[in-house]
Amino acid sequence: MDGFGALFGFIIAVFLVLFQMSVLYPLPISDIGSVRYRTMPTMTYLLIIANALVFIVWQAPDLYGAETIAELQPYLDKLWTYGYRDVFMTQGISIGAFSTFTSMFMHADIWHLFGNMIFLWTFGRRLEDACGPWRYLLFYIIAGMIANLGSELLNAIASDLPGVGASGAIAGLMGAFLVLFPRAKIQCMWFLGMILWLPYRIFTRAEHVFSRFVVLPAGLFLLYFAFRELLPSLQTITEGTDVGGTNNLAHLMGFAAGPLILLFVRKDLLVRFVTRRTV
Repeated sequence: MDGFGALFGFIIAVFLVLFQMSVLYPLPISDIGSVRYRTMPTMTYLLIIANALVFIVWQAPDLYGAETIAELQPYLDKLWTYGYRDVFMTQGISIGAFSTFTSMFMHADIWHLFGNMIFLWTFGRRLEDACGPWRYLLFYIIAGMIANLGSELLNAIASDLPGVGASGAIAGLMGAFLVLFPRAKIQCMWFLGMILWLPYRIFTRAEHVFSRFVVLPAGLFLLYFAFRELLPSLQTITEGTDVGGTNNLAHLMGFAAGPLILLFVRKDLLVRFVTRRTV
């Protein structure tokens, strides 16, 4: 009964988190209306599994098994040793530049992981189609490293606080998606959007007046994402503060790495892209 109760509680928590993430802002859950190549996005699945395993097997026991603040020390030690810290680069201590890689597979808590994996699932699969699994993986890692290093170079004040998460690399995927597929459609959970769209659906006598999802142009959604990251990033550049503990500047730097995707796209698809044919 305890196991069933815990599972039920987790499911309820997932729905509550999804609701919280998608009340005011659209939460992308899939790209739609696009022709996929006949390849399984194996690398995207493996990246999701790798991120999940690192947290569930290596981090979560120390985080959720601790009953006192003192028992959290092993979890904190992992963050401070393998998370990305500016002093690792500027002073060459601990694992140095390798932390730009290890930090990409660590997360602060289960919901941090959950949110990042939704975005990876949404934007990663089509990019893997266009690049092939190994080129896609290489771009993912490079975008994540650019996100970390760029945030350090532009931050007005060097910070010794560890940064963890796949969001910088995933922001790179989002920037790449904008470059290659600006006309694609993104299916989102967005409760405010459902309300705003309701009069239009009634007026046009849409087949499904009430819809669980809102479909947005990928270009609009991704430019909106970049704009949301821009303002706090400017504050970080000028004042050296991360708003709300989120490294928005790393997100923006990852997003800016998006055009590099053209170096990794398969040659046949790159020709189609350059000649303005559908990728």
